[in-house]
Amino acid sequence: MYSVRGRTGATAFTADHASWGFWNPHSTQRIKLIQFSVFPNNASPAGFASRLRRTSARGTPGSTVTPNSSNDSRLAVAPVSGAVLDLGSYSAQPTLLASSVDFGFSWTFHRVAGVGFVFPIPGGIEIGPGEGVAFIQVPAAVGPVLDVTVWWLEDWL
Repeated sequence: MYSVRGRTGATAFTADHASWGFWNPHSTQRIKLIQFSVFPNNASPAGFASRLRRTSARGTPGSTVTPNSSNDSRLAVAPVSGAVLDLGSYSAQPTLLASSVDFGFSWTFHRVAGVGFVFPIPGGIEIGPGEGVAFIQVPAAVGPVLDVTVWWLEDWL
């Protein structure tokens, strides 16, 4: 099992703008997202909601965290997939698949800094080669700076 964490920038005043993304750049390796957490560093705007959506192109993130062997729960080996955590603000947004492929859940943040959530995903979300997921804001509002942690599996069979 692997985990990686980072801090986003504030997002643009745009609906469906990505706060962060988790991307699998490998040409054959599948990965499985099993949990993530999101905690805002500052108060969120009233009614600020987000959701998770699949992506088919990575976009151009403000920064990227590239995991290595220290992100392995056994401290053994860097992730074979080369998976990365992309952090907004994006200069070019990831390509979002149609809203019909949202994962059926969304989150409305409290207006207090530090009040976020940890979301375990029973069964996980499989992310194929050259695919990803993005955490996008629903309203046109400036999104808060977020502390994000992602946990995933690479060889779960």
